[in-house]
Amino acid sequence: MKKYLSINILFCSFLFSQFDNSGTSAANFLKIGVGGRSSAMGGAIVGDIDGPNSMFWNPAGIANSKGVEFSINQNNWILDLKHSYLAVIFPGGAIGHFGFSVNYLDLGKMSRTTEFEPEGTGTTFRASDIAIGFTYAKKMSDKFNAGFQLKLIQESISFTSANAFAIDAGSQYITRFSGLKLGMSITNFGTKMRLNGTDQKVDVDAYEGLDGNPDVIANLRTEDWPLPMAFRVGISIKPVGPESMVKSSKIELLLNADYYDSRDLNPYYLTGLELKIIDLIYLRTGFRREYLYASDSIDDSNYNNLENTSHSDIYVTRWSWGVGLSSKSFPLIPYKILLDYSVSDLGILGLSTQLSIRFQL
Repeated sequence: MKKYLSINILFCSFLFSQFDNSGTSAANFLKIGVGGRSSAMGGAIVGDIDGPNSMFWNPAGIANSKGVEFSINQNNWILDLKHSYLAVIFPGGAIGHFGFSVNYLDLGKMSRTTEFEPEGTGTTFRASDIAIGFTYAKKMSDKFNAGFQLKLIQESISFTSANAFAIDAGSQYITRFSGLKLGMSITNFGTKMRLNGTDQKVDVDAYEGLDGNPDVIANLRTEDWPLPMAFRVGISIKPVGPESMVKSSKIELLLNADYYDSRDLNPYYLTGLELKIIDLIYLRTGFRREYLYASDSIDDSNYNNLENTSHSDIYVTRWSWGVGLSSKSFPLIPYKILLDYSVSDLGILGLSTQLSIRFQL
């Protein structure tokens, strides 16, 4: 326990020294939360997470799996963008557990425009982001899990792309007191990204002052941008349940609280609640206490109000909720199936809905 807390303090002291770098990270699709259960609880999940979706939040969570598991997640994100996540766990016995995941954001088809044809050239292009992860986790003891994930990341637009490698690492400490768990993770620690491709090739007159010299092909230079590295630490407890402070065989109440600190955002806080009823229905809700540079009410008509301190440097509360269904109460179904649905408030960007299906074989 002392070693675990020391590791947390070390990572906290390192990351707390970061300053606000808003808008300076690449591959921001890596921030989009995964899983109907996790999203419904506001993302407050790092201490309690298990199953395939834990590869996104805390790779140590796959060590809790009892067999082969896989999950499929579909997120209807902002502006009709489609975000998908697929993950599989392969148990390895005493060796540990292995996992594979694919995180994909499809930005769809767009019309190509130029400075000479702002209304469009009549052609289209596509843009997408993808991260492929390979995970390993192991139960170091009956109370402590540890895991890490190697990710291959690519962002592409038209004929240009950027690539990076990243590592996620996490741990969980499981006590015997009323389901109390502690978790921490560091995600997206890796190389920087730089766009390269044929779209950056341009014809340039190298000697504009001379007549008759041919144009030469040049490349537009792009800059390196870091990944959105983040630190999460959280606590989870079950005050009501079969082995909790308040004994109940019919219902379980789970309470989670997380702290989130990203290199390009001010830190914020998350809380989540889950009520399980007779191993069949899950009712969930969560809150995110997020930092905003400007209020959602700011628009083009009142942009000058940014100078008003009542409109800037504020924290707002975002609400999320969701439901879940389990096949555990139906013995005729050979496999355990979990179906989760969530709705998340994204402020001025509207609502995001997510559907997840998890199979335990």
